[in-house]
Amino acid sequence: MTYADLRKLPGDSAKLEKVLADLYEEDGGSEIRGRTEWMWRQAANLINLPVRAEVRDAAYRVIAGLPGIRSLGEVTDPLGRKGVGFALPATDRPDYGTARSELIVDPATGAPLSDQEVLTEPNAKAAEAGLTAGTVVNYTATVTSEWTDRQMETLEQPE
Repeated sequence: MTYADLRKLPGDSAKLEKVLADLYEEDGGSEIRGRTEWMWRQAANLINLPVRAEVRDAAYRVIAGLPGIRSLGEVTDPLGRKGVGFALPATDRPDYGTARSELIVDPATGAPLSDQEVLTEPNAKAAEAGLTAGTVVNYTATVTSEWTDRQMETLEQPE
């Protein structure tokens, strides 16, 4: 999507879900497992893009309304910050068993804190490595995020 496309996204969750559903049909789900996970990923990505606050709010409502999504209540992200968590249903992960994707959000600002994958049932290889249910096996934490309309200056290296 271009910046102009992002500016046109609807701030109504039902309309935004329709836009995402149409994109899913065009994309065929890409390499992401199933419609729910695809919609989850696209809505979560929108939260990090330069969209209007209404679109960000609608993206959260789209995520919350997806089938099988669970609220985790108050949770702590891998950096120790308190937030509100949401989770996709657990699915098979060939490398380590079954795991679920979680999104942790700062409830005061709506800013995403972390997107993580949590082991729900280790396979034999993962268990042998000492991994147990509840282990965060992969995460991306957002410490700070901002958008600008200024071009970055190239830093010149001293010779």
